[in-house]
Amino acid sequence: MIKLVHTNVRNFRQLREVAVVFASDSRRTLTIIRAENGTGKTTLLHALTWGLFGDEVLPGKRSAYRMHPLDWDSEGDGTVCQTDVEIRFMTIDDETGMERTFDLVRSARERLTRGGSFQVAGSELMLFEQTSGGYKPVTNPNAFIQNRVLPTSLRDIFFIDGDRALSFIETTDERSAKRDRVQRAVRQLLGLDILEKADNHVEAARRVARSAVRKEASGTSLERLAALVESESDRLGRLKTKKRVIDEDRRATESRQRKATTKLHEALAAGGGDRRKLGRDLKDREKELTNRRSAYKRLVREQRALVNNSSVLLRIASGQLRNATDLLAKLETTGVIPDTLPDVVRDRLGRKTCICGRDVSEGTDGHVTLVELLSEVDRLDESHEVLLHLSTATRILERSNGLEDDPHSWVAQATNSLKGMISADRDQRRLEKEIKELETRIGNIPEQNIDELQKMVMEEEAEAKRLTGDAAVVSERIRTAKRDLEQVKKDLRSALTRERKHRRRLTEEIAAMDVQAVIRGTIDTLESETVDEVSSAMNEIFLQMIVADPEDGGIINRAQLTRQHDIVVFGFDEQKLDPDKDLSGAQRRALTLAFILGLVRVSGVKAPNVVDTPLGMTSALVRRSLLEYAARNSTQLVLFLTGSEIQGVEDILDRYAGRTYTMSFTDHYPRQLANKPETDRLETLVCECDYRSSCRICKRKAMV
Repeated sequence: MIKLVHTNVRNFRQLREVAVVFASDSRRTLTIIRAENGTGKTTLLHALTWGLFGDEVLPGKRSAYRMHPLDWDSEGDGTVCQTDVEIRFMTIDDETGMERTFDLVRSARERLTRGGSFQVAGSELMLFEQTSGGYKPVTNPNAFIQNRVLPTSLRDIFFIDGDRALSFIETTDERSAKRDRVQRAVRQLLGLDILEKADNHVEAARRVARSAVRKEASGTSLERLAALVESESDRLGRLKTKKRVIDEDRRATESRQRKATTKLHEALAAGGGDRRKLGRDLKDREKELTNRRSAYKRLVREQRALVNNSSVLLRIASGQLRNATDLLAKLETTGVIPDTLPDVVRDRLGRKTCICGRDVSEGTDGHVTLVELLSEVDRLDESHEVLLHLSTATRILERSNGLEDDPHSWVAQATNSLKGMISADRDQRRLEKEIKELETRIGNIPEQNIDELQKMVMEEEAEAKRLTGDAAVVSERIRTAKRDLEQVKKDLRSALTRERKHRRRLTEEIAAMDVQAVIRGTIDTLESETVDEVSSAMNEIFLQMIVADPEDGGIINRAQLTRQHDIVVFGFDEQKLDPDKDLSGAQRRALTLAFILGLVRVSGVKAPNVVDTPLGMTSALVRRSLLEYAARNSTQLVLFLTGSEIQGVEDILDRYAGRTYTMSFTDHYPRQLANKPETDRLETLVCECDYRSSCRICKRKAMV
């Protein structure tokens, strides 16, 4: 029996520093980890399975699976991030009750490069046993875990993603794919791989005997047949290996496709589509606001230029200017100041032509007259000279800057400019308000990359279809190779019977073939009989979980695992039901868990059951019966539950729960978390609040 004691996880994606102690009391074997969607439930499940089984159980290739936190700062945190998963577990001998405690530490290092990419910089696994003399290193820890703790093949049986587990009953493009998953689960939990290894050893011995027969029968038909059997066996072996690789790739691809589809549906349901539209509207408003701000600045510059223009003074002092002009004109009329502009007179004398066109060169009457006018001006005292210049200036201003109100006057320009400024300012305030409203609406919608998710779903779907097609082709080739091999073997047996001189070698090969027949017959018998036992256990558990009585004439009468590894359900009057179409989501989830728990019961393997969101999409009645059975019949049970899954089953949790925790994600503030986290990092925080309480860390806002 295996029991988890505690785990510490550091720098595994958003799990910066997470510690969990698991319930191990024989009466309270249940550990509850309360966590809403997006807080890190599945990430913690991945961390536990990676710690025990290594890179091969990660959801994707290690080179593409990022472990370091998304907000890891290479300048502040360092260019190399080390991820550690520590797991303490116990092994208990069922016969002697002897307990052994082990500490496992699996580490990985990632070196961050430019552009947000990374390189795997190394990994390490260490395993220590606690003894009276201290910690003793375990040599070859991977082999120890595989052979003495829990084989990787059983990972999907004891570490269960509630949604992925549905693959045992859900329909795929090829019906045989679902059968393969069920058959693999049965064979792995029964440990039939040991018998298969024995079969491989016998096959190797048979090949040696066959080679000797071929050598001794050189030049006879026996040699040809033996070579042909060898060739056909090799071809069949290569095809089976290729089929296994394709099946593993297809299962991994289908798993990624289901996850991507689920994330896409969740994103769309959470308003991801609206977020994209609101995002486009926000960009349009921001662009329009930038244009209006530029227009406003341009209008302000124009207004400043108008205010600094000399026309402003002319406009303000227009009345006084007219009075001065009239007064100076009277002074000219009375002869106080001359009415001749001296500057003009001097200019005309210099040009020797009057403004009227007459010749005013020296010696002409016009020249004499203009000279007398200048002499008269020169005789003026200083005050008269000032008056003359004022008179000249006012007439120039009158002629060059008319005071009439035309559409192009300063007042019209200033009025239009001011109106434009007011309009631009009003538009700015309106756009700023609309932008704030859009940002608020966008902030209330969880951020999801819809385009990326859609692309991922399409890519995984195309890859799954391609692999399904490849698997079908290889399966057909395997059937053909088996048929050809059996025919060649039949011919070989006939030839061996005729070749008495090769009796000893023939006897060795026949003996090997007989041993193979016994081993394979044993495998088939064990598998067939075990299938019947698992079927019976699954049916019993399933009916308990959905609270169905086959005697009351209900809709569901029974469930069965056939020897062809199909999981089928029968309704009233033994009508076969399609699990995908005729069962509710709660019933499908109960059927899946009933198959897994029935398989565990029949196998006798005792190990922790770690299940992510097992009660999703279940009614209150099914949720209670499902939880009651799982808690009562598990040696150690760890459940990741959302708040909605906990509703209505608190009393059951009170009876079985030995440890409770709550997970919160800092990025959920302020939309979901009530209080601002004390850290600015994107990370999952764990507190010891149970399913009835909350603290400053995990308190959530009431959802309307």
